[in-house]
Amino acid sequence: MGSSDLGAVETGDGIYTLTEVRDPSDADTGDFRIYYNKEGFGPVNPLHDIPLYADKKNHVFNMVVEIPRWTNAKLELKTKAPLAPIVQDEKKGKKRFVHNVFPYKGYIWNYGCFPQTWEDPSQVHMETGALGDGDPLDVCEIGKAAATVGEVKQVKVLGVLGMIDEGEMDWKVIVVDIHDPLASEMNDIDDLYRVLPGLLHATFSWFRTYKVPDGKAHNVFAFREQVQPAHYALEIIEECHQAWRKLITGQVSHKNHNCSNTTLSAVPAYMPVEEASALIQRDVDATAASAAARGANAAAMSLRKTSSLADMTAHIPPPSFDRDDPDLDAIRPMVTIKRFCTELQRKFPHGSNDLSLLITELGVAYKCVRAQLCDAPNAQFSALAAFSNQQIHASLASSGLCCLIFSSFSNEVMELEAGTDVGNYIVVFNPLMGVPGASLGSTFSVYYRKSAPGKEGDSADLLQRPGYEQVAAGYCMFGASTFLVFSMGYGVHLFTLDTISGHFVLSSQHIHTPDEGPIYSVDTAVLPHVVEGVAEYVAELEAPESTKVFRHNGNLVANFHSVLTRGGILMLPGPQKADLARYLTEAAPLAFVARQAGGRASVGKRPLLELSAWSFEMSVPLFVGSSKDVDRVEEFVMGHAVEEKNKINPDTFAQAYSV
Repeated sequence: MGSSDLGAVETGDGIYTLTEVRDPSDADTGDFRIYYNKEGFGPVNPLHDIPLYADKKNHVFNMVVEIPRWTNAKLELKTKAPLAPIVQDEKKGKKRFVHNVFPYKGYIWNYGCFPQTWEDPSQVHMETGALGDGDPLDVCEIGKAAATVGEVKQVKVLGVLGMIDEGEMDWKVIVVDIHDPLASEMNDIDDLYRVLPGLLHATFSWFRTYKVPDGKAHNVFAFREQVQPAHYALEIIEECHQAWRKLITGQVSHKNHNCSNTTLSAVPAYMPVEEASALIQRDVDATAASAAARGANAAAMSLRKTSSLADMTAHIPPPSFDRDDPDLDAIRPMVTIKRFCTELQRKFPHGSNDLSLLITELGVAYKCVRAQLCDAPNAQFSALAAFSNQQIHASLASSGLCCLIFSSFSNEVMELEAGTDVGNYIVVFNPLMGVPGASLGSTFSVYYRKSAPGKEGDSADLLQRPGYEQVAAGYCMFGASTFLVFSMGYGVHLFTLDTISGHFVLSSQHIHTPDEGPIYSVDTAVLPHVVEGVAEYVAELEAPESTKVFRHNGNLVANFHSVLTRGGILMLPGPQKADLARYLTEAAPLAFVARQAGGRASVGKRPLLELSAWSFEMSVPLFVGSSKDVDRVEEFVMGHAVEEKNKINPDTFAQAYSV
């Protein structure tokens, strides 16, 4: 016998029993699969056959528990397998366990999913701008009792957390078991602050940092890191339920989902109960045969019953929070802009700290701009741009670090604050661009003065200087999260605004743009008017056999950020001035950042950074991104790629200048 029953769970639509298939002789891997059966019916798929609603009128839902509270094993429905059994997730052939996040042990809630839901990866959520992650809705049940693996709970919804995991929308619905002693006291997210104070803060902290020990960046959150209320969560659940209906009826498909089911006879992937029973029996037989092949005796071939979670997690070492705990060593403290720049400055003990202070001042200005964008979401773009312009100018003008400030919004040199010191840096910036309600961005560039110190600079300090002479450049992107990305000439570094601490904290240092990437971004409205070579290149990108993916919105910064981090090419080909990039405040800083990340920027016939501005208003075509993609557009325009001098390898910076 290769299976064991794990008990029964009663729901509004019947009683479910669990059958575990496990080979006890294979102690090294501990492989197991847990299948669901509906009493009096037969095998079912927990994702597709268990109904979402236990009581739709009263908003009571069924939740499938995958991971009980305080455990570390990363268990999940194997949605790409027939009947979606619960298994332990693997990566590179190794079982996955979540690290302990001090001071907690494992998952801090009963964790699982809602059946009959799906976060559609082809649809962008209108309020966050992120695509779904292709999985069922994740659920965190906060009740008193620790659940068991595979348990089906009836829960009510309190709210939803909008986590963005590696650019994908990953909703976390907060629920409570309707049978919990405190359930009657909690009906919305505000009740949680009163009944279980500190739990939401712990939830944010856990989700933000739990991947850090694996070398990944902090997760970020939409909605200013605020948990959305119950009524909003219900909308998300229904939206994902409708997406699941499209999946199960075959209107859409996904490589990670096998839609086999035994109760929905009208859908394409319906599987008769007899066929499902035979499938499970084949798994049982194959597992028993495997045990026999290992020389297991007859007693060992009968797979044992798991009567408690301890049996499944016996090989997990107990949590340790000693100083020598490697998990604690892997969790590094947050690195702010000031600390990062200070650490970097220590590698140049004879240099000035002024440039680091200047970047810090820009970070303060962008935090103020972000606050205004959140506080006035319905304001006109012109008003938001004016505020951003004033805020950035005020921070720079009073810093005592600048000798000249130029804004593309004001289109003039801006005054320094009276009574302050005159510094040695020229800063040019575009205070705000993009589409209100979607994403917005700002760019900046820094040069060192050419004129004698001690007095304000003039146009000669900025004009007729090649872009290579920039000493720093970067951008800030405002969306579901706020990112500040910059380079001071030693790699490109990304900081994310942590809204709890109020600091920009290091998320990724030494960004390396791939030599070739999947994305191309261009305003299609200008294509009928572009030069012939560019038109031919775009036709190649749009050909049926092309692997390139089109991504474009009304925010230059957002388009560039996608290309910088994922690879590809961003094009502003012109020929009208409105379709070009302003050299000083847009093209040059983005080109500087791209080059520091190992990419390239061109105007189609020469490297962009070789150019020098002849006026403050000068605009140029911009082709920026992965080096091979930029080379390709030059080949169409000129017949050959332009060899750029003094190419930069970001990996060299990473070895010498990491913090």
